[in-house]
Parts: sequence; C-alpha cells; structure tokens
Amino acid sequence: MLAQDPSLTNWPAVAGYVSARKDTYPFIDPARADLAGKSVLITGASKGIGKATAISFAIAGCSKILMLARSDLTDVETAVHNAAMKANRPQPFVRSLKVDVTSEDSVRAAAETAAEVLGGSLDVLINNAGYLEEWKPIADSEPREWWRTWEVNIKGTYLAAHFFVPLLLKSQTKTIINISSGGAHAMFPGASAYQTTKFALCRLTEFMDTEYCQQGLIAISLHPGAVKTELAMNMPLERQSVLTDTPELAADTLVWLTRERRDWLAGRFASVSWDMEELEQKKQDVLQRNLLKFRVMI
Repeated sequence: MLAQDPSLTNWPAVAGYVSARKDTYPFIDPARADLAGKSVLITGASKGIGKATAISFAIAGCSKILMLARSDLTDVETAVHNAAMKANRPQPFVRSLKVDVTSEDSVRAAAETAAEVLGGSLDVLINNAGYLEEWKPIADSEPREWWRTWEVNIKGTYLAAHFFVPLLLKSQTKTIINISSGGAHAMFPGASAYQTTKFALCRLTEFMDTEYCQQGLIAISLHPGAVKTELAMNMPLERQSVLTDTPELAADTLVWLTRERRDWLAGRFASVSWDMEELEQKKQDVLQRNLLKFRVMI
C-alpha cells in the first residue's frame, strides 16, 4: 500500500514487518473474545470503520457501547443489536450521542453523559473520528479546509483524551486507541494536512503514554488499513486503487487489541494490516529494539 519513492519513506519496511492481511481472519475473530462487563466509546461511529467497530464489539459481548458522531446513529444502533443477537450475546447497553469532536463544550457534555451512564469509568476509548481534505499542493489548498483536517484529527483527539482519560483511569482496562494512518510514514504531494496530522497523532499518542503510563494507561496509534470509506474518497482517483481492505479487518483487530491489556504496545504505532498472531510473536523484538515509535535516525 502507499507505494512511492523508497528514498522518501520506510513505509514498505514498516508494512512488511509481519505478513499482511486484507480481511478479517480467525485469530482476531470477535466471537472468540469475551468482553462481558466491559465498556467502549467510539468516535466517528456513524459509518465505515466506526460502525464496523461497534458491531464487532457487540459480537465480542461488550456490555456497554457508546457511539459518538455528528450524524444520525439510529441504523448503527440497530446493526449493533442485531449483531449481538446473531452472535448469541446478551444485548448490550447502547447509547448514541451527537457530538462535534472539535467543540470543547460538545465533548465535555458527552463526557459528563458517559460518566453518568457508565458509572464513572470507561474501559476502552477509540478515537476514530477523522477528516481528509481534498489533496492539493500547499499554495493551491483552501486554508480553512486544510486547517479543518488539523481540527478534527488533532484537536478532536486531544479533546477526547482530555475529557475521557479520567474515566479510563478508573477502569481496569485503561486503553485508548487513536486511529492514525500509514500515511503518517508517507509523503504524497497534496496530502500535507492529512499526513502531517497522522504523523503528529503518533507523537500525541506517545505523550498520552508518557504522561499516564504510571497510572496504567495504554495508548496505541493504529493504521486502520486501506478501506474504501467515504473519507477516503477525497484521495485522488489514481490513489484509490489501494483501497481494498475490509472495514471488518480494522474492527476485529480493534477488538483483539483491547480484549486484554497490550502493555507492550503502549505508546507505539501498529497496523491492522499486520497479522496479529505474528506480531504477538515479535513482542520481545519490539521491546528490545524499542520499535514502532517516531525517531530521527543517526
């Protein structure tokens, strides 16, 4: 995915760290998980990967599923309940909130509601809300749209962390996953807003780990695969041929990552396109060489 001049990026090496996956597979099957008693909050949950993630958590037996989005979530609620029923899982408590992740007041209100309905704690936060501008060179770009990408991808993630980390720290799982991108490792002309925000998001994730690791928080930045979502349609047409991954690959990987504490991935970048069974076997390599973090190499 994301082929370009190899002298500009090491993404091919990162992508090939373990075997690649394009669709879900038995090792990450959410039906094998048991998230009874757990709670998850998903931003950007109305469509695409966010919707698929809510469904996967229902299949995994997650007891409380909160979904945030700017648009209507009625059909997602129905899909979540249907998924739980088909998987023979207890019906989860499902709550949808209309939220603008770039608004401090909106996210604060959502956190107050979440604290009330979840009993004061939250197990898993998935920052999935994102924005992708139309790709144009910097001088040709629309400043408001360029900055909108930063507002959603960085400010939105910051606000969610600001207001929900206190709830996470009161749980046992204490896991936050920020949806980054393989684009953080690439440089495509025209993508200066999106790819720099996804780069910055990885460092923001490292800050979350550094500031709260002593309290048990696990923060992971995650490439969600190359999925043909509505957001991805803003990519130039010639780039869209790489969008062949399924949303279920990302959704089921998210369940696998959060079904137990993955301390060894805290503060690091991971990819749903990696085979998780193989990645788990590289745990010691990751820790010993301190891999999957942004560093200037000398």
